[in-house]
Amino acid sequence: MNGSKNVMPMLAALLAAIIGGIVWALIVVVTEYEVGIVAWAIGGLAALAVSFSAKKITPVHQILAVVASLLGILLGKYFVYGYFLIGEAEGIMSMFQMEVMRMFPQFFSTLFSGMDIIFVLLAIVTAWQLPVKLASNRDKGEEPVPAE
Repeated sequence: MNGSKNVMPMLAALLAAIIGGIVWALIVVVTEYEVGIVAWAIGGLAALAVSFSAKKITPVHQILAVVASLLGILLGKYFVYGYFLIGEAEGIMSMFQMEVMRMFPQFFSTLFSGMDIIFVLLAIVTAWQLPVKLASNRDKGEEPVPAE
C-alpha cells in the first residue's frame, strides 16, 4: 500500500464528510426535521470525493469512503445535538466546549432511531460501491450513470 496515493482521496473524503455533516445539521436546524436521506447522501458525497481524487480505486479507497461517510454522519448528529443542547443564543463555538463533548456519548444511543440505522447502512453500501462503479465508467470513457 502506497500511502502517498491515499493522501488526496483521504483529504477529499474527510472534506466531503465535514461539509456533508454541516449541511445535514443546517437542514435539521432550519427545518426542525431530520431528513435521514441526507445521511445516505453523505455516503455518496464521500464516495464521489474518493472517486474523483484517486486515479485507481482500491479497497483502501473504499474503506476511506466508508469511514469518512460515518464520520460525516456522526459530525452531523453532533452538530445538531450541540445546537439544540446549547441553543443558538450561546453561539456556534460553544458547542465545542469540553462539557458538551463529554455529554455527547451519553446521548449517542438516543440520537439514532431505526430509520437512522437504515440510512447509515445505505450510506455505507453507497460509500463502498460507488467509487468502483464510477471508476469503471471512467475507465471505459463513459459518463457516470446516476445511482439507481
